Amino acid sequence: MFDISALGRQLEKYEDKWIAIDESEEKIVGVGETAVEATADAERNGYQETILFKVPSFESAFIPLA
Repeated sequence: MFDISALGRQLEKYEDKWIAIDESEEKIVGVGETAVEATADAERNGYQETILFKVPSFESAFIPLA
């Protein structure tokens, strides 16, 4: 399983955007304002199988319900 924290500081420049991640290479391969845009960007870069992740705004907090 992929550990998103491995991307560390790279996430800072993608605040409030969707990113597509290649699990095998553990890198960001696409980005967009929507999940569809991030997927299309990844496909243009030659990646068909990606994990989508919404990078949250760093000005807000997210507390999941248990």
